[in-house]
Amino acid sequence: MNPIYQTTVPTAHGDKTIAVYHADVLDFDEELDILTTSAYVGSYAPTPRSLFGALNTVGISAKKLAKTPAIDLRQLCRVWLSESIYSPSVAIRRIGCIEMSGYYDMREDSILNAIKAYFQMLDVAATGGIRMNTVALPLLGSGDQHLSAKLVMIPIINECLSFLTRNEAVRRICFIERSAEKSHLIADALQRSYLLTQKKAVTRPTASTASALAFISYSSDDKNIADNLCAKLERRGIRVWYAPRDVHGPYAAAIVDAIGRATHFIVILSESSMRSEHVLNEIDLAFQNLPDRIKFKPLRIDDTELSSSARYYLSRQHWMDAILPPLEERLNEFVESIAAEL
Repeated sequence: MNPIYQTTVPTAHGDKTIAVYHADVLDFDEELDILTTSAYVGSYAPTPRSLFGALNTVGISAKKLAKTPAIDLRQLCRVWLSESIYSPSVAIRRIGCIEMSGYYDMREDSILNAIKAYFQMLDVAATGGIRMNTVALPLLGSGDQHLSAKLVMIPIINECLSFLTRNEAVRRICFIERSAEKSHLIADALQRSYLLTQKKAVTRPTASTASALAFISYSSDDKNIADNLCAKLERRGIRVWYAPRDVHGPYAAAIVDAIGRATHFIVILSESSMRSEHVLNEIDLAFQNLPDRIKFKPLRIDDTELSSSARYYLSRQHWMDAILPPLEERLNEFVESIAAEL
């Protein structure tokens, strides 16, 4: 079966592949070590036209597999991985599942956290010797959970790339979608990515990038953009510090220490961040380190006018606009502008 799009991702563990197929997963003619699924918490009903429904037609019951999984992290982060499946009809060896609890999990930050938890579970599985040469997934949550395909697409792609680069066991990730619209949406997003089209999904740190430390200041409402930006910077070989991921110990002390060590201060300017006292406090701390030790890198993501407090600190700083779509290209340009200085 030929993919509608495929690219090579260079990693420290050799070249790997990410591919997009317009196909029914049951008709896929290659072995899938892990098929990724999503469901509402505790709901594995084989409804018509759902993935669980399709699996049920070939004797694979998600409900039964969920009773005795090989790895069960549902209490902590609502993900699990099944025991081995033996089916004469399809070459699917295991299923992994991300569970969502309802409206709260429709938020971008919750979706991203769930996806991260799932791939971290697969990292644990790999250390235990579970085979995962090929991991397959649809556009998670865009079926019965009715999540926006555009909302979940970029976080999923970013996490897939991160997973490929760090996990030695996995060699290939396949997006398999029955919907022509969704499959071409994923393929188009991958093709538009600067890092992928240039085959630079991973850049080895150089002496200059390794010495740099970018602090990202943002409002919690913009966390999905901050996560996306962090992933791009780190794939470019630039170290990143941002909360809450890198907070260890008292929160305020960690912020002060990180800004004191940062070489670049990135602030995501938006309507939400203009109302955030935390963001303003971080700008003030960074401002104290101008002009020699830290470089200000503001990034505007909407056309909200700067607050009077923000103007005091930023009026003489050069910022980059990421207002005009597509946002992915603007973020790539922003990251490249930082990398070019190092």
